[in-house]
Amino acid sequence: MMSRTGGQVEVTVTFQPCEAVIGAEVVGISLTDVPNAAVVSVIEENLEKYGVLIFRKQDITPEQQVCFSKAFGPLTIPKIKASRPDHVTEISEAILEVGNTGASLVTFSPSSPDGELEWHSDQIQRQVPARASLLYGRIIPTHGGDTLFACMYSAYDDLSKAQKSRFANLEVVNSVIGVQAWLEAEGHVGKSNRQLQKNNEYAIHPLVRVHPITGRKALYFGNQVSVGVVGWEKETSMNFFQKLTKHACASKFQYRHKWRVGDAVLCDNRRVLHAGTAYDMNEQRLLHRTTFREIKSVRSPFHR
Repeated sequence: MMSRTGGQVEVTVTFQPCEAVIGAEVVGISLTDVPNAAVVSVIEENLEKYGVLIFRKQDITPEQQVCFSKAFGPLTIPKIKASRPDHVTEISEAILEVGNTGASLVTFSPSSPDGELEWHSDQIQRQVPARASLLYGRIIPTHGGDTLFACMYSAYDDLSKAQKSRFANLEVVNSVIGVQAWLEAEGHVGKSNRQLQKNNEYAIHPLVRVHPITGRKALYFGNQVSVGVVGWEKETSMNFFQKLTKHACASKFQYRHKWRVGDAVLCDNRRVLHAGTAYDMNEQRLLHRTTFREIKSVRSPFHR
């Protein structure tokens, strides 16, 4: 497809689907350039279509990542100050550092290869969550540290008619308390930032949300951050999320991203869950994340 990037310059942008139910590599876009409205529209359309977009061989500064991201709308500023770059500017303060290179460990990967994953949609515990996230690979370990993405469109479509009817009116409580418990179980508490431990932020969202661009339905939860179903006993809720995760995050619904330095990955939090995999903490891993604020209501049409 053809898109104008400014002036009389015209570039060809292509989207090459991955060999998975979601994901496509983008060719023809450099994140060093701030996209104009036409390019933003093309990316938004294909982000919804593929769920995950991969931009290879990017060489960008934190400021360039933020400027590219801001073209899509308002960003969130990380609440964990220790997870920002060492030399923070007014622009780069929107960067969240995920990894083990700084003074505090900020990781959502299990401590061992057989550890339980932390499937989530970014900032689902907030009243205004993230609609999309852009991750940029700066330091990548030699083994492990992949990111898994699971298609919640496919997971929803694969439900039975009875399940779809049952899930339609369920509301889910999402809280960082659940993530804190998982971090502690993985032995990350004490090394990770103390600010997260003090945060008891939570939000209630529908289990089934509707994508504002297409109207397609997707499951919306996390296996650690979702701590209850409204009106249900805790044990019943936890058993439900365990079974739902097994279904929704099955390998047939996944794309696995094996990071290379310079990869930038944009994911649609409205229709995709993701989880980091284990890596050797003796090696360094560093991803820079910019987080796009939600601009449409999360509420389902089933909930008035």
